[in-house]
Amino acid sequence: MKEKTLQNTHDILYKNLTIDSDICKDFPVICIYDTDSLLSRTLAEWYIQNLKNRNTSECIDFNNYQKEDLKEKLLSLPEWSSVVLVQSTNFRLDDFRIRLHLKNAGVGCIEHNHLGYIPDEQAENYIDSLEYRSDYYETLSDTMQEIFEPGENLKVTTSGGNTLTVEWGFEEIKRNTGDYSNQYRGGTFPIGENFTEAKDFSRVNGKLTLYAYPDERYQVQFCEPFEVEIKESILSCSDPKCPQKFRELMDQIAEWEDGEVYVRELWFGMNTGISKQKRLSHVGAFERVSGFHISLGKKHNIYRKKFPRSLTQRFHIDVFPDVESISVDGKMIFEDGKYVV
Repeated sequence: MKEKTLQNTHDILYKNLTIDSDICKDFPVICIYDTDSLLSRTLAEWYIQNLKNRNTSECIDFNNYQKEDLKEKLLSLPEWSSVVLVQSTNFRLDDFRIRLHLKNAGVGCIEHNHLGYIPDEQAENYIDSLEYRSDYYETLSDTMQEIFEPGENLKVTTSGGNTLTVEWGFEEIKRNTGDYSNQYRGGTFPIGENFTEAKDFSRVNGKLTLYAYPDERYQVQFCEPFEVEIKESILSCSDPKCPQKFRELMDQIAEWEDGEVYVRELWFGMNTGISKQKRLSHVGAFERVSGFHISLGKKHNIYRKKFPRSLTQRFHIDVFPDVESISVDGKMIFEDGKYVV
């Protein structure tokens, strides 16, 4: 695992963040880490190794640094600097939102967060999910965009013979590939996904078989597959195998969002380092899993204007169908656990 971690952290620095490019090479690189979990210690060790011979780099143990001094250091960074955050939970500097501020200042920033929520036995799965695949993600995303832009009908088939259909087209597809050449240099790792949603929510109908969902601590609960029904984007569950924790999740969403459990986003994960078998227990990492998942709740920062501000939009919770195949306008794009386009 050491060789993989050394290589993967190197690629994040030099291929994703492009710290050695003509425009970035003379500017500071700061790695801020903690040592509170196995994964944070592992990643920090190899980021430090990759940066040790770089004159303008600095590695900082978050727990041994005064927060006000760290805030001042970050505020003083010039444009085209780079920051790496390696966090067992999520670093807090009062109300100072690190990545948002750095983005506004033109500083590249990538995050590994909530590493302490991933069990030690899944550490190698997490390292595998960091393997540089941005070229593959970009190529696949181009193809997906070509398919979805004119596309009208999506069909997702899951185990148990259940099928979800989405008709009448999709919103502009968004991508998370780690290619920062034409945008802000930054994001949360692992990466690798495309997402969209239906243009007309009334045309999202059918059934899905789910095998995983998050609990209140954002830990993924893997369970015996159970069936949910979706009618005009509203989800319900009458399956006796439906876990009690999932029912409680539905009840919580419905309580705040006008008695409804809404299906909004349609996610197409591309990260081949994560699968139903190669699990990551924190939902923020597992959501990149190769295949398909949906979000429950009316909240969405990208497509939020589709609902009026007066409507309560509190939840955005990812749940995971047991996918067998995905097609758009009759063209198969995913089957047997992999993309086929």
